[in-house]
Amino acid sequence: KENILIKIITDSVSGYGEISPLEKFSSETTQEIQWGLQAFIQSIDYNINYSLKDLLLLAEIHCDQIPSLHFGIDTALYDIESKKNKVSLSKLLSSAAYDNIKFSSLYSSQSKKIEYHTETIKYKLGVQSINEDIQTLESIANNNEFIKFRFDANRHYTLEEFLEVYKKLKIFNIDYFEEPIQNPDLEKLKKIKNEFDFKIAIDESLYDGSNYNLWINEGLIHSIIIKPSILGGYKKNLNLYRMAKKNNLRVIFSSSLESNIGNMATIHLAATLNNNE
Repeated sequence: KENILIKIITDSVSGYGEISPLEKFSSETTQEIQWGLQAFIQSIDYNINYSLKDLLLLAEIHCDQIPSLHFGIDTALYDIESKKNKVSLSKLLSSAAYDNIKFSSLYSSQSKKIEYHTETIKYKLGVQSINEDIQTLESIANNNEFIKFRFDANRHYTLEEFLEVYKKLKIFNIDYFEEPIQNPDLEKLKKIKNEFDFKIAIDESLYDGSNYNLWINEGLIHSIIIKPSILGGYKKNLNLYRMAKKNNLRVIFSSSLESNIGNMATIHLAATLNNNE
């Protein structure tokens, strides 16, 4: 995975950001990222003292259509401002930001772990057969009495296939199913709601042009999974969070396989939102 690190230097401090597009989610190319970055750099007049607001506006003008670049530049700019103010990035964005946040675990077949110390485990469906999945899940559930499963299928199943899979998985303590079906649409999601009523989370649907606002208005979505570093600038992330909370949706922030710079930016955003999911 190709990531680009950004360093913005001021007279007093330097800020760091990360551009981390993700295959199958991001549409921007490396060339487009380079062009957008150059456009932002060329927009800077070194004889002007810019405010943070000024620089964020320049980033929005030149990078709004290149989401991963926009996130990276915003991160570097907020990093500068937080250092100047001697506060963490999350406390800069909100004085009420949490000092601690919660993580879910991620099941990996390479791991020998049996006991988990989190409330939830994210488990990928469609990697092995459903019978193998059930054996693994039973082993985890037997050793972690109160654990909840977040099942992520990455749109692996047809609707009919998934409904059969659900019948086998419903014995477990399920938090939600993330993007369980291929080509989700209003009709399919209504069928799930009317016949089974399990909780659906969306992820890919935020980035591929799906009409997820209609699904939300119809009460068909339970949670949204936000990958901040591929959604775009901080304003876009915060606006999506506010929309979700207005519609009583749970919001989960997720990594996009960044390095520590992009990953910590996502962690600080989660702390900012006082969202312990």
